[in-house]
Amino acid sequence: MPHKSILELKGEKNSRAVPYSDGITIKVVKRGHIAKFTDSNGQEGELLNFSIADSSGAMLATLSDKTKHARIVEGRTLFIRDFILKGGKVAMSHKTTIMNKPKMEITPSIEESALQLIMPPSPVKKVAEAKTSPLRSICSIKGQLVKNEATKSVKVNGNETSIRTITLQEENSTIDVTLWRELAEEERQIGEYLKITHCLLNEWQGCRTLNSTRNTSIEKIQPLEDRISGQVEAFSLTELSVELAIKESPSSANYRDITVDLPVLKQAITEIDASLLNSNELEDYLLDKIPFHIEITQQGSEVRNLKINFRENNNLIPIDEDMDLIL
Repeated sequence: MPHKSILELKGEKNSRAVPYSDGITIKVVKRGHIAKFTDSNGQEGELLNFSIADSSGAMLATLSDKTKHARIVEGRTLFIRDFILKGGKVAMSHKTTIMNKPKMEITPSIEESALQLIMPPSPVKKVAEAKTSPLRSICSIKGQLVKNEATKSVKVNGNETSIRTITLQEENSTIDVTLWRELAEEERQIGEYLKITHCLLNEWQGCRTLNSTRNTSIEKIQPLEDRISGQVEAFSLTELSVELAIKESPSSANYRDITVDLPVLKQAITEIDASLLNSNELEDYLLDKIPFHIEITQQGSEVRNLKINFRENNNLIPIDEDMDLIL
């Protein structure tokens, strides 16, 4: 009797667990998480989740025998006997025989399907877009770390589990991300830019938040480009820089405080030769113009482009590549 294929196993309509003594030949595509469990005898165990594939398709598999976990190696082809088909998965136990076989070739499309069973797609979204996505959806985000709470311990299924909530900001939107377990223990610095993958969107007390999942990874990235456009309603001038209070929307009560080096600000003023003004004269000049419209493009704390609209039809003023010689 020929061995069953994965496609044939997936076509089985039995609602109960079905034992199979015949073998199947499969390729291990992706190892997943290990879940702890307690069996009917009160014994604790560890269940390895992974995806398998053959030329006909892909499906999920589990292995409850911890002593055999090391045999489940990504890319390895295995011959498996004495397993159970349960809940659309190949469930293996201490009774299952696992042996090596020559390498099996499968198509890229089937391999991708098997990969996504363990690690589903996680599209990168803007923070504002992520907050309006459907609840329980998976996404990745990028942003600057602006808040980093202390690690706390909560009980999950009777076990003490570490969590930490951080806040990422992208452009003018922020979102809280709750990191679980090992991710909560990693040290983070305020101001660094992060990419966080495979986050689950939830809602807590009417607020949309993200939670890390077993597939989440955190990577430090280069500062993101940020575009600020709004009305300057107040400022604070020092010898080296000016801090601007910018309201991006007339209906918003919030301000963004942006610091710009004085030479950069002076270069963007085209009505007069602002380089000739001392600090007091520049302050008086700006006070006379408030409120005025401003557009800023910055990467991290570096201002790349600056436009000040004291009058209509101003063009974007690019910052000279040699500005650091002035600074």
